[in-house]
Amino acid sequence: MTDSFLTGRVAVVTGAGRGIGRATAITLAQAGADPVIAARTASELEETAREVESAGRFCLPVVTDITDEAACDRLIDRALERFGKIDILINNAGAARFGAVWDLSTADFDFNLDVNLRGTFFCSRAALRAMMPRRSGHIVNIASSSGKKPYVSQGAYCASKAAVISLSKVMALELRPYGIRVNVICPGGVDTRMAEEIHPTRDKTGWIRAEDVAGAVVYLLSAPSNIVLDELVIRRFESEPM
Repeated sequence: MTDSFLTGRVAVVTGAGRGIGRATAITLAQAGADPVIAARTASELEETAREVESAGRFCLPVVTDITDEAACDRLIDRALERFGKIDILINNAGAARFGAVWDLSTADFDFNLDVNLRGTFFCSRAALRAMMPRRSGHIVNIASSSGKKPYVSQGAYCASKAAVISLSKVMALELRPYGIRVNVICPGGVDTRMAEEIHPTRDKTGWIRAEDVAGAVVYLLSAPSNIVLDELVIRRFESEPM
């Protein structure tokens, strides 16, 4: 694998305004890809775009709310208008609202599913309509260790991420005849702004960095065409194996 092994590839990255998404967009650009980046906040997207362009690649920012089906369709349409194809989709955008099951509001339960599951579905479906006729493409979905094991107060979040894992594996099965690979990454605790907002008092020494997850994305994209890693779990060294 060379540093520019993704040259000529077009990669759509959701949740790219900060955290894992920003790190992934930058890392993909360093590997030669031209990223199409999506998030809800224009100012954050502009900052990511500047960092991508400093790596010498073109970057197309598209303000997108992935809970909006039509907005996801527009994101993919914009990418196709600019580049004529989509080679890679990184479904990274995610969110969390925690609470015990008996206290969790319907709105908060739906919020977890809307962002984490429905958003992944909307973006994947739109991208696949462009990938399948070309019989080529690669999708990486960012789930969570919370989709693999239970955590107190994370019922809705755990359920949404477990659903992303299952959806990814069904997609891998269905898309194999079209030459499209699908992976899912399940990181443990990642030191991002979302983690700081959710766990403001926790010591995050030794936590996974956003750049670590971005590196895992590139690792999956670099796998030989005759193999596929269905699921990649990343945990802190100090944590228990899953």
